[in-house]
Amino acid sequence: MTQNSSENPARFNFSSNEGMQSIQTLINLIPDPAVIYNNAGDEILVANNPLFLLTGLGESDLLGKPIKSILPNLSDTDPVSGHNKPALLRHKIQPLIPVIVRIFPMTASEENEILILKPEEAHLASKKKSIARSELIRNLHVMVEARGNQELRTTLLQALEASRELIKADVICLYKASGTIPRLVQYLSTDDSLSIGLPNRLTSADLINSQRASLWTPELPAVTQLQKAAASFGFKFLVTSPLGRDSAKFGLLVACGKSFDDNPDMLPLARLIASYITGVMDDQIALHNANNLNNRIRQVVKIQNEIIANLDAGVVILSPDLTIAEINPAAENILGYANSEALRQHVDSILIGSESLGTAFTSAMQGIPTLTGGDLTLHHRDGHSFPAQVMTAPVMSNGQLLSIISLIRDLSEEEQNQAANKQLEQRAILGEITAIFAHEVRNPINAIMLSLQVMEDNLDEDDENHKWIENMRDECNKLLYLMESVLSFAKPLEYKMSGIDLDTMIPRLLERWHPRLLLLNISSYYKSEVEHPIVEGDQRALEQVFTNLISNAVNAMSEDGGSLGINITETENEEDGNFYMITLTDSGKGIPDEIRAHLFQPFVTGSSHGTGLGLAITQRIITAHKGKIEVDSFAGGTIFRIYLMKKKGLTDT
Repeated sequence: MTQNSSENPARFNFSSNEGMQSIQTLINLIPDPAVIYNNAGDEILVANNPLFLLTGLGESDLLGKPIKSILPNLSDTDPVSGHNKPALLRHKIQPLIPVIVRIFPMTASEENEILILKPEEAHLASKKKSIARSELIRNLHVMVEARGNQELRTTLLQALEASRELIKADVICLYKASGTIPRLVQYLSTDDSLSIGLPNRLTSADLINSQRASLWTPELPAVTQLQKAAASFGFKFLVTSPLGRDSAKFGLLVACGKSFDDNPDMLPLARLIASYITGVMDDQIALHNANNLNNRIRQVVKIQNEIIANLDAGVVILSPDLTIAEINPAAENILGYANSEALRQHVDSILIGSESLGTAFTSAMQGIPTLTGGDLTLHHRDGHSFPAQVMTAPVMSNGQLLSIISLIRDLSEEEQNQAANKQLEQRAILGEITAIFAHEVRNPINAIMLSLQVMEDNLDEDDENHKWIENMRDECNKLLYLMESVLSFAKPLEYKMSGIDLDTMIPRLLERWHPRLLLLNISSYYKSEVEHPIVEGDQRALEQVFTNLISNAVNAMSEDGGSLGINITETENEEDGNFYMITLTDSGKGIPDEIRAHLFQPFVTGSSHGTGLGLAITQRIITAHKGKIEVDSFAGGTIFRIYLMKKKGLTDT
C-alpha cells in the first residue's frame, strides 16, 4: 500500500521486534476480532485481544496456524471476492460463532491481509438499528406531510398514527381544554376500542401533574387519574406530554401500550410529537383567525364599496403618482367618464379645472387635506362647465402616502335650488301682497257689479244702454277671474297626497267636457296601456292640471274643430322607471316658437282670452308632485308629456 505513506520511509527506524509490537498495538485498536494473515504461507501472523476474548483461544491456538484452524468453512480470502462474506469462527468450548469476514490487503501484493471478524449478532443488531432508524425517518416524514392537510382532525389523526409507530404504542389520545370549565376532554384517538379504557374527561389537576413529559409503568405507583385508568385496563406503559407553550398549556398527549420495550428515546419522542401537534394546532388557530380577519376585511371593503357607490358626491381615488385608481358612479355622471376609461389616467386629464386644483393635489401629496370651492369650475367630458366643490384628503400610513381621495360636489343643482328657494320667497311675498291687493280690488268690483245691477233695473227693456251694462259686467267678471288666478298661483300650496287612479280620473274629466267637445266638433279618445295606473297625488290638484291642459287644447281647436287624445304608458327611459307618462295631444294650430320658450312663465299666453297663468299653475302642481312636464309643438298640433310618480308600495299588473 502506498496511500498516505511517508515520502521518507527511513524515518520509521524500527527494529524487527519494535515493528511487531507496533503492529500488535495497532490491531488491538480494532474493536472487533481481527487477525493479520499471510495469504501466501496460509499462516496467522498476529491476533488482537478482542479475538482472544471472544473465542477463549490462546496464542498457541492461533499464531502460525492456517486460517481454517479458526475459520473452518472459509473458502475465499481474496479481498474482493471474499470480502463481507459469512463464516463460522471456532470457539474453544462453545459452538462455532457466525461472523462476517471483512478482508483488507496490507500490501500491494496482497500477500499479507487483515481479516476483521464481525460477529453476526452485532451485524444483525446494526442492521436492525438501521432499519429502526429508517422507520423513524419514515414516520417523521409522514407526520410532516400530514401538516399540509387543510382539515385539522385529519391532519392530527395522521400525525397520531405515525406517532403511534414511533413510540410503539397501541393507542394515542389527545385531550383538549373545553370551554371555560377547567377540564380536559378526550378529543381524538387512534383506536376508540382501546381509548375507552381511558377517562373521557380529565380535571385540571391531571394537567398540573403533567407539566412535563413522563413515563409510567406498573412498577410505579398509580397517582393520577390517567395512571389509575391505565393500570386497571392492563396497559404496560403510559406516556404523557403536555400540549402548548410554557405559559399556556391547553391539552395533553397520552400514549399507552399493552407491551413495553424499554426505549430510551420514548420520552424525547413524546416531547417532539407534543411540540409538533402544538405547532399544528397553533397553525390551525392562526389560519382560522386569519380567515376570520380576511372575511371581516372583505365585509368592511364591501360595505365601503357600497357606501362609495351610493354616495351622491363623486369619489375619485388616486394613487400616489396622481393616476386614477377608481371613480364611483356619481363621479362618472358628474365628469362623463366611465371608471374603465378613467382607470390609470392622470388626474389632470380627467379632472379639468382651475389652477387651484393642482395646488390642492400638491398639498395632498404632502399630507395636507384641502377644500377647494368658491369660484372653482370643472369641465364635463362633453365640454360644458359647472360650478363644483372638491375636497382632497390624503391617506397616510407611518408617514407614507398610500392614496388620495377626492370628493366632488356638483353645485349646479344647489345653485338651482337656491334660485328656486329665492323664487319661493318672492312668491310668498307676492302671495301676501296679492291677497291684500285682491281683497282691496274685489270690494270695488263687487260695488261696481251691484251698481250696474241697479242701473239695469232702472232702464227700460228696450233701452240701448243694456248692452253697455252687459259689456261692463263681462269686464268685471274677467277682473274677478284674473284675481282668482293670481291668488291661486301666488298662495302656498298644501296638498293631501293619496293614491289616485288615473284610469278613473281622466275618463271622468273627459265625460264632463263631452258636451263642449261635441259642440266644437272635437273628437276625443283615451287609452291606458297600464292597468290601474295609480299615482301619488292630490285629487283636486291633478284634476286642475288636466282641466287646464284640456282647456288649452280645446281653445286651440275652437275655430275649426279637431281631435284630442290622451294616452297613459310606462316610461321608455329606465331613469324614469318610477313614473307613468301621460301624453296629451291636440290637432290645433300649434304654439309659436317665441311663446313656447316661455310657455310655463306667468302671464305668457297665445290666446286673447287667457290670463297666462294656467300652464304656470300646471307646472307648479306637477313639480310639487315630484314630476315633470314637457311640450312639443308644430304646425298642426301640440303634444304635452306629463310624468307622475307611481304610488309607492304598489305593483303594476
